[in-house]
Amino acid sequence: CPKSAQLCVGVVRYRTNLKSERVGLCSTWLSTLPVGSPVMVSVESGSFNFPPDRHIIMVGPGTGIAPFRSLIQSRAGTDQQLVLFFGCRYKDKDYLFESEWVGKPNLQVFTAFSRDQKDKVYVQDRIREQGKLVWRLISREGAVFCVAGNSKNMPLQVKEALTDVVRAYGQLPPADATKYIDQLIKGNLYQNETW
Repeated sequence: CPKSAQLCVGVVRYRTNLKSERVGLCSTWLSTLPVGSPVMVSVESGSFNFPPDRHIIMVGPGTGIAPFRSLIQSRAGTDQQLVLFFGCRYKDKDYLFESEWVGKPNLQVFTAFSRDQKDKVYVQDRIREQGKLVWRLISREGAVFCVAGNSKNMPLQVKEALTDVVRAYGQLPPADATKYIDQLIKGNLYQNETW
């Protein structure tokens, strides 16, 4: 059993429509602690199933990267192809693990920094741009497609992007593309772990 863990925490701080500030209780408390402070935590098993014999497409914007970090670290240098779609607001402020991902021959990283340019770019945009690769991996090579992160809008938008890829590259009508995605879900080849 490990004696330490690394946390990937986004501090929750925002203003409501009435201009009152709201903060996340735990994330704000953690942000006040000096680096290296001991913190008692409990670890619960996630819902992802990462088979060792299948390629994996990971979609992890923001803190959604957390469940994929150890997977990338543990499977670097294997024959398993790993594709990561990572998104955050600013490359300079939020791209925390870039140095960990350089030089891993079985890892391809596609980034979306939503606030670094005039037009916002999100992971779902990158999925559409890489549609040919995504389609090949899921349709011909049986890759597992995993989504982690904020549960507000992102999971549905990613699912829509994947459906667009299936329609375009699988040349399927909309109803058949939706059925294809449903079959991926039923076969545990499309997995969601969002919070």
